[in-house]
Amino acid sequence: MVSDLTTDHVAALAAALGLPITPDDLVEVTHRLNALVEALEPLAALPLETIEPTARLADEPPES
Repeated sequence: MVSDLTTDHVAALAAALGLPITPDDLVEVTHRLNALVEALEPLAALPLETIEPTARLADEPPES
């Protein structure tokens, strides 16, 4: 399980990325990021050990 991000974590991440964030927005952004992390946690349980990685350039159209 991943520990919750704090407003200090999110403020540091925003600063490192050069993203301006107001103190009022910081609480909401922190809440939303924690919700996203929680929603993605089930993906960690997927058995991906046998899946081979593939490379795809961003400008290549997806295969149909």
